[in-house]
Amino acid sequence: MQELNVLRDNWLQLIRKGSYGEADELFWNRLFPLVERNFLEKNKVNTAYDWLVLPCGLEASYYILLIKALKPGRVYFLGTEEFYSNYLDKIIERTGLKPSQYITDKIDYDELDIADVYEKIRRKLDLFLGKKILMDLTRGKRIMSVGAGIVGAFFGFDLVYLDEAWADDIKRGIPGTEKIVMVRNPFDVFGDLELREARDFLNHHNYGAALALYKRIKLKILDPRSVEIEESISESYMHWNSFNFKAAYLKMKNAVSKAEQYNIKINNEILKNIKALELLNSGQKPDDGKNTTFDLHVVVDLYANAMRKSEIGLFEDAISRLYRVLELISQSRLVHYNIDTHTPEINKYSEEYKLFTKEVYGFEKELPAEIGLKDGYALLFILKDYLLEHYTFHEMQQMFGVIRARDMSIIAHGLQLAGEKVFVNMNNLARMFIQRMCVKEGKNFNELMQEHTFVKL
Repeated sequence: MQELNVLRDNWLQLIRKGSYGEADELFWNRLFPLVERNFLEKNKVNTAYDWLVLPCGLEASYYILLIKALKPGRVYFLGTEEFYSNYLDKIIERTGLKPSQYITDKIDYDELDIADVYEKIRRKLDLFLGKKILMDLTRGKRIMSVGAGIVGAFFGFDLVYLDEAWADDIKRGIPGTEKIVMVRNPFDVFGDLELREARDFLNHHNYGAALALYKRIKLKILDPRSVEIEESISESYMHWNSFNFKAAYLKMKNAVSKAEQYNIKINNEILKNIKALELLNSGQKPDDGKNTTFDLHVVVDLYANAMRKSEIGLFEDAISRLYRVLELISQSRLVHYNIDTHTPEINKYSEEYKLFTKEVYGFEKELPAEIGLKDGYALLFILKDYLLEHYTFHEMQQMFGVIRARDMSIIAHGLQLAGEKVFVNMNNLARMFIQRMCVKEGKNFNELMQEHTFVKL
């Protein structure tokens, strides 16, 4: 160590006198071997990196120290023509890198900007896929270091720089004071990129993927409290989307409790969600005729579920849910006439039913043993229920035509996809009947939908 100090003082004196050639000779022949030994003894890196990315300035010693300390599988040099002409050979010689252990890329300093650095590194992403990457930020033109830092942070590379004591009078680092500093990726520390991705998954109803990301983010960031809240909301929506109202309610209550505990503001729409879940989780049964408000909430919830499916292009799933919406509406109304769809006592409507089927189908039909969707609406038409008030036989034919298109699809009795057109027609029908129910019950359709609509984060 004493020898290093003496040689370093001599080197500094030569630099200050302007004897740069003599200083360079002293540095590489006598001082640098001691600097290197000291550096390698004090800087131990246990992580094995597949690639070390070096945006290079007009310098060799820093890169030699980094390569020898880190022992990466391969090195990617990004530098100018001057770097390759004057410095690369020395780095290769001193580190012992084989041709198979490094690649080079040339960049022009003239009018260099961050986009140039990004583009060069982006073209190498296939090489880096699934690998452990370390990006150096030590030297190079400032715009290169800035660009490298942004690109490295964005793509999730580990970041490093070589710190050292600085001599202001000669504008140089002091040999022998170098140390490796691992830089925490700000996107990891604060989870910004993965958090945005998790929210995108949640907003597109991919709750499993969102949950997996939230769990990972929690373990990485400094303050995971807001992530815990969003995780609970995502888990609630996952259960709710699968009609597990009890689990959804508990998770949503947990999200609100955490928000209150952490004094974090939560979207007011979440409180509307809880109101809906409380009712859905009340233990009542739809179609019992005792609580039309509950029946309406069940119908609206299933309708909102169908809308979520349509948002992401799952029209067959959406149509299945809309079919069930129409079925629930029919069952809910029939119970008010003491008609059970499973064991109906409807013989008194036999003649009217025959007349209806003759007009709508073109032939008479006997009363069914169990009431399906179209039979249910046929009976409501006969009963002059408010849902079908002023409906004509022709309008019933049109309505049954919409339903028949679903019946002929692969989700029912056929082999064809129903598709978006059938969804639009089914949606218009279901929405119209729900709105009529809302008017009858003195409820606002849009407000009900808000309660059952999942919040976008």
